[in-house]
Amino acid sequence: MTIARFAATLLPLALAANLAMAQSAPMELKFSSAAPPTSPWANQINRNAAEVAAETKDAVKLVPYFNSQLGGENDVIAQISRGRIDMGSFTANSVALQVPEISLLNLPFFFESQVQRDCVLDKHALAPTAEALEKKGLHLVMWGEVGSIHLPGKKAYANPADVKGIKVGVVTNKMTTEFWQAMGANPVPTQVAEVSSSMQTGLIDTYPTPYAFYMPSGLNKIAPFMTKFPLWESVGATLINKGVYDKMAPDVRAAFDAGFAKNPSAKLRAEIRGVDAALTKAHIAAGGTVVEATPEQRAAWAKDLEPVWKTIAKDIGPAGEKYYAMMVAGKQACPAK
Repeated sequence: MTIARFAATLLPLALAANLAMAQSAPMELKFSSAAPPTSPWANQINRNAAEVAAETKDAVKLVPYFNSQLGGENDVIAQISRGRIDMGSFTANSVALQVPEISLLNLPFFFESQVQRDCVLDKHALAPTAEALEKKGLHLVMWGEVGSIHLPGKKAYANPADVKGIKVGVVTNKMTTEFWQAMGANPVPTQVAEVSSSMQTGLIDTYPTPYAFYMPSGLNKIAPFMTKFPLWESVGATLINKGVYDKMAPDVRAAFDAGFAKNPSAKLRAEIRGVDAALTKAHIAAGGTVVEATPEQRAAWAKDLEPVWKTIAKDIGPAGEKYYAMMVAGKQACPAK
């Protein structure tokens, strides 16, 4: 055997050894979340981190940063899109800053039930949402769950007339802005990390939120009245930079996906909904006030909203109108119960 042929036989082995060596070092991914560290979302993220580490045999490790340590959701999503932060979990309203039509999933009073909404998410909205995010350099890992959205404050807001003229903290996008304007309220851009201070100083009067944030964040002490509706069931999403995801070796990527699959979206939803009921009782036990909106009051809020939904979708643009049509078709195909 010549030296050249001998060297040629060694080259593939050397390349394989180098590849194995490169993949033996764990990939540490910064995972951003606005969730308080004691919240159920933080528990879910920590559990997913453990599952990913186990499935990938520590080839991938998620390093969570809670309480918006890496920045507000709006800024962090842009950073993930650019590849400066690896991944995170976000509300659909924040994701909509990259793909505006996604905010339509949170149209107030659009879905008739949680069952119908979950069906539309999983069977109709998943593929078009993932496709739209890919164009922004983002890979949709899975749907998350933010929870049922209610209105906290220093008084109740059970009737539509109660919110006329008040200042509502929002993640700024066309959906949140146009809905609250249609209700006669004043939407005020508010980062999650600024909610409590903004409520204390009077910059906002309410911040539509689920119990899973209301209690762990301490907002219930500042705004002791909680008006329960829900206005909508807020969608969440776990995203990773597409370049980071694509860079994983195929077997590692499959294990990464398998780690998240250990706790599917249906399980996350059930957990957050259970927390909503438990924390309602805890809030009352701690001296807080819960005002349950009656069916008549909910109907008053929902009255004549369809033209508002269509206007919001149209104002987003052609992508918004197409996405809205998908949601309408999905709603018709999915049972309400």
